[in-house]
This record gives sequence, structure tokens and C-alpha cells, in this order.
Amino acid sequence: MGDFEQKFAKGAEIRRNWGVTLLAAAGMIWFVLAWQLMMPFSDGDDEYSNSRKCESMLFYEGDDPTWQDDTWDDCRAQRRWPEMLGWLALSVPLSVGGATLYTGGAANLRMREYMAEHRIAAAKAAAVKDAAEKGATERGAAEKD
Repeated sequence: MGDFEQKFAKGAEIRRNWGVTLLAAAGMIWFVLAWQLMMPFSDGDDEYSNSRKCESMLFYEGDDPTWQDDTWDDCRAQRRWPEMLGWLALSVPLSVGGATLYTGGAANLRMREYMAEHRIAAAKAAAVKDAAEKGATERGAAEKD
């Protein structure tokens, strides 16, 4: 039974660790996407003096000159919505799979701990019961003498 429990625990730990890894990957994708949406950026190489500074896509003010019609394509080319949505779509199965694996692995490990606690408590109760029966038997033998 010990070997089975060790294999069970090892498998649960592996699932939980894979869950953490997948959740971390999804979290990194979310962080990068949030950064791209919230932070100002430039439309090209910063070494050139004609590099245009673009405001963030999320906090864009309608009267900002960097998003006017003539410069819209320059800024928009650096932050393409289809690519960003593609990355966001990739993060969904990563986060769902990660949450599922982590929850399953953690629940299995906790169930194993609970069963171990239950077995220890049952063994202690049986030992107390045996000691009480042994003490009663010894008292009975002493009373006969």
C-alpha cells in the first residue's frame, strides 16, 4: 500500500506543478498584453529622431495628436489587435488547463493527507481500546487471586 500511495502522491504533485506552470505562462501573457495596452510606445526604432511617440491604446485621449488620421497607421502598426487577441485566446486554454490541473493535484494531495491523519487517529483509538481491554483483563485476573 505504501508504494501505491507514493505513486499517487507523485502523480498529484506532478499535476499540481504542471498547473502552476500553465498558470504562470497564462499570467505572463496577460502581463505582456496589459503592458502593451497601458504603456506608451514608439512607432519604430528609437535611435532615429523621426521616431513617433504613441500614447497607450487603453488610455488614449481622443485629441492626442499621435492618433490623428495621418499618424494612426504608424502607431497602429506597432500594436496589432488581431495578434493581441490571438495571444489572449491562447491564454484561455492555458489558464483553464492550469487551474484544472492545480486544483485536481492539490485536492488529491489534501485527500491523501486527510486519509493519513484518519489512519493515525484510528490506530491511536485502537491502541487506547487495546490498552483498556488489557487493563481490564489484568484487573480481572488480579481480583481472582
